[in-house]
Amino acid sequence: MKQSIRRALCLLLAAVLCLSLIAPAALAAEDPAAIHLRTAEDLAELSQNCTLDSWSRGKTVYLEADIDLTGADFTPIPTFGGTFEGQGHTISGLSLTGSGNVRGLFRYIQPSGVVRDLSVEGWIDPTDRKNTLGGIAGNNQGLLSNCSFHGTVRGADYIGGLVGTNEAQGQIINCTFSGAVTGEHSVGGIAGQNYGSIVQCENSGSINTTEVDAELDLDNLNQDQLNAAENVPVCTDIGGIAGFSSGILQSCVNTGAVGYAHIGYNIGGIAGRQSGYLSGCTNSGTILGRKDVGGIAGQLVPEVRLLYNKGQLGDLLDALDVLRGLLDQTGNDLRGSSDALSARMDAISDRAAEAQEAIGDFADSAADWANENIDEINDLSARLSWLIDQLTPVLEDTSGLMDLAEDLADQLEEVLDEAGQASDLGDQAERELRAAVRSLRQAAASGKTAVARLLSALEHLGAALGSALQSQGAMEEVRAAAGELAAALRDMSDALARIAQLLWSGGDEAALREAIQALADTLTRAGIALEQAAAAVAAHVDGDELEAAGEDAAAAWQALGAAAQSLLDAARHTADAASLLPELLAQGGDIAEAFRDPGRTLEKLASRAAGLGEDLADIFRELSEEPTLSIRPIDSTLREQGDALGDVFSGLLEDGDALRETMSSSTDVLLDDLDAINEQFGVITDLLRDLLEGGGEEPEDRFEDVSDEGSGTSDTGLLADARNNGRVEGDLNVAGIVGSMAIEYDFDPEDDLIEEGDRSLDFRYQTRAAVEACVNTGEITGKQDYTGGVVGLMDLGRVSVCENYGSVTSTNGDYVGGIAGASWGSIRDSWSKCRLSGGDYVGGIAGLGATLVDCHTLVTIDEGSAYLGAVAGDVDSGGTVSGNTFTSESLGALDGISYAGRAEPVTFDALCGTAGAPELFSQLELTFVADGVTVAVVPFRYGEGIGALPEIPAKKGYSAAWPELDYTHLTASQTLQAEYTPYTSSLTDGGELPEILVDGSFSSRASISHTTEAVTWTDGRGRTYSGTAYTVTVEDPDLEQVTYTVHYRLPDAGRRYDLWVLGEDGWAQAEHEIDGQYLLLNSQAEEITFCVTERAVRPVIWIIAGLGCLLVLAAAFCGARHLRKKRRRV
Repeated sequence: MKQSIRRALCLLLAAVLCLSLIAPAALAAEDPAAIHLRTAEDLAELSQNCTLDSWSRGKTVYLEADIDLTGADFTPIPTFGGTFEGQGHTISGLSLTGSGNVRGLFRYIQPSGVVRDLSVEGWIDPTDRKNTLGGIAGNNQGLLSNCSFHGTVRGADYIGGLVGTNEAQGQIINCTFSGAVTGEHSVGGIAGQNYGSIVQCENSGSINTTEVDAELDLDNLNQDQLNAAENVPVCTDIGGIAGFSSGILQSCVNTGAVGYAHIGYNIGGIAGRQSGYLSGCTNSGTILGRKDVGGIAGQLVPEVRLLYNKGQLGDLLDALDVLRGLLDQTGNDLRGSSDALSARMDAISDRAAEAQEAIGDFADSAADWANENIDEINDLSARLSWLIDQLTPVLEDTSGLMDLAEDLADQLEEVLDEAGQASDLGDQAERELRAAVRSLRQAAASGKTAVARLLSALEHLGAALGSALQSQGAMEEVRAAAGELAAALRDMSDALARIAQLLWSGGDEAALREAIQALADTLTRAGIALEQAAAAVAAHVDGDELEAAGEDAAAAWQALGAAAQSLLDAARHTADAASLLPELLAQGGDIAEAFRDPGRTLEKLASRAAGLGEDLADIFRELSEEPTLSIRPIDSTLREQGDALGDVFSGLLEDGDALRETMSSSTDVLLDDLDAINEQFGVITDLLRDLLEGGGEEPEDRFEDVSDEGSGTSDTGLLADARNNGRVEGDLNVAGIVGSMAIEYDFDPEDDLIEEGDRSLDFRYQTRAAVEACVNTGEITGKQDYTGGVVGLMDLGRVSVCENYGSVTSTNGDYVGGIAGASWGSIRDSWSKCRLSGGDYVGGIAGLGATLVDCHTLVTIDEGSAYLGAVAGDVDSGGTVSGNTFTSESLGALDGISYAGRAEPVTFDALCGTAGAPELFSQLELTFVADGVTVAVVPFRYGEGIGALPEIPAKKGYSAAWPELDYTHLTASQTLQAEYTPYTSSLTDGGELPEILVDGSFSSRASISHTTEAVTWTDGRGRTYSGTAYTVTVEDPDLEQVTYTVHYRLPDAGRRYDLWVLGEDGWAQAEHEIDGQYLLLNSQAEEITFCVTERAVRPVIWIIAGLGCLLVLAAAFCGARHLRKKRRRV
């Protein structure tokens, strides 16, 4: 009975368990939001349905089995916003090789999309538009968790092993990649670009480990991003986890190789270019590149903040608040006074509020106008600089033109002297003419002065470019000087007109007067044109009239050129008129001849003026052909705000005056209130004056590195708790953690700014970048400058609590440091224990440093030329050095000199006893490595040695040895590589044709020697032999047993020899071979003694040989006799 009950209970329990398993499946089958995938056709149907972005939202997709897409017609899922449960299954055979960008198993994953527990295997290599590619998704805004991709992804920009671009909402958690990723810009093992979060992901694949020929596509060039990294025709931003990251990288691991030797910029084991938050990541892969190459990040871009200060406008607003408070206080004191007085106070209080609001509006509009026009103003400054360069030589020639005018005045005066002596002119006429000539000379002198002032003004204008107030003053100076020159030209024209009036008497006076009057009119037009041109130049600084000013300038100087040509024609007419003077002035024939020199001078004057006019016309014609500068004018809104501000202050001052008049009979309290108000008006006036005059701050003074002001709470520009164990090699800016810490000039700078404070005209750019608590143990090798254990080039930022234990070497460059190659930032509380090699500027902390505080080193400089130090090769003139210590038997702290309290030597025990000393720093050890495998790690104490060297693993065909080193006195940890040398196949005793040669397999330390001696011995049959015995000795300390063949050169290769070898039982004949001139014998002992004797011919042999000869002769004799008998018979 009991057994039956027990069986029933067991059956009931089994049924319950089965139902518990069946129920969820049944419910899922009935759930319309649940989708189950089992075949490639199911996946293709899902892709088709997801062309509508809302279709997948709220749905859950279950992958119930592995799916192979090999040969299937599959199109990537366009957009997905639901939940995809991979359930540990794999989608394999994914192949995306057609056209199109943003590719992966999913094209876009929406913010609501979730993909979990999915593995994908495949090949992604589109034929064109190879941008935004990933094994799982092209673009991700959702969540990827516990996903992996194994395969190949190849493209151009934004290429990732899992995701092409991970947007700000995107999360990638516990995902892995294996395989190969190849691209040109923003290439990573997990994501090409990361703006979101990548947490606890791992890459073991190869990232850009083949040479990539990046080309610039001019057809698809984005003109708004000419400086962007993707438009550079080389590989940029390549990382083991992310190519570029401004988001979060937390606890990620890279074990794959990244980069190709001597190619690519911004190459990093975790991120190629990092501007966000990176913490707890580790790299053990090999990192290769050209510039900005780091074990963790190729380049660390700082956080940039645009900080608005209260500034002068803020002070003015505060002063107005004070004024308003004073007015309110006065209003309280005036309670009980007349209604009219109270009304005045209310009006002033309202005016103050209006002024405060008007100032805020005006400041915002002014700041916006300045930001929009800064580029055009810079272009305008460049054009004004070019115009100054072009006008200067022309104005110098104009000064020579004035010299010709003075010569003309002198010549005319000589003519007048001759005419006066001949009494050809009346007294009144002569006085008038002389006055006219004096006017001409004075006008020429004034013109020279004006030219000199114009040149000085242009020089001042050139010096003032870049400063609005100075440029305005310089342009006013140009305008004034040009006006003086125009006035001088008008004076010259007036003088010539007077000369024309006084010379018309006698003869054909009309022709002469017309000619000279034409010259006067021409000079007048030239002066007017020059004045117009100067005004046009000055107008270039007026944004409202800029376009019209360019046209006016071109027209004015064209008019000046035409006027100069007319001046040439007028001078020719004057010369023709002067030739008629002999007929016109019958009483003075010599006077006409005298007028020829002034005529020629006039012709020169006109020709020179015409040439200058053409030069000026060309200059302003070229200026007018430049593209129009589109400076946004100060629009009506800003003018209206300025006018409103002026009206408010005018009303405020008027109300203040009325208030003072109304309160003439107030009490002492009211008088005190009025005094305070009056003083506050003075404060406001001073602030307004300062605001109008402006400060003298230079633009570069607005940049400030605040990295050293504490860690703060920033989540950008920070790299912390990272570790590099991999080898890093590059050309320039190479380091174990970060290749360079610098600003990346990319995209619109406003996109990279974090704004703080209310907008004002007083602002600062603050930069912050920090590397904290990072450790490097990898070997760092650079080819050129800036190689460091932690940072290669440090333009800015802070490095603190970092450690370096890997060797740092620059094969052909300077600036090598245990922490930083060169630093203009600050390095604090860091430790360096390594070997350094380079050219100039080699230091334990920095090759060249700025701020070095509380750092400690135990370094060995294997190679270096100048500026060598245990702490730094040299320090910047404005740098700070304090609290640094080191241990060394040969080095000084800074450029070979130590400084007490700043950088001084201590014992190794004291160094390791320093507060905060890392445990690893005090451990001294030799690491023995053979063929990439660690054979042994042998610890030792500073200044002592090790007892024995570890045995080197045997390698067939090679001998091996550890490097030569004093192993009895060791002061620094290092890694020693076993030196394998291929066995040599032969040893000789020297000479071109050696007497003794041995053939076998010998180590590099093997040697051969031989000795000779005369010997005599008797064999077992009692025969005696004698000869020269050779003893050959082969010594090879690396081989326990040697086997070789001795080659002995025979005295005469044509003879026969016997070989005798000395053994334990004496001499015995041995087998041998003959190879040309050498006799060969084998040996398995380190030493062999042998003797070669010429073989003797025995007598019996001679007897047999003689009998043979006799038989031959007898046979020949008998044959000959028989032949003779036969002939006789015939």
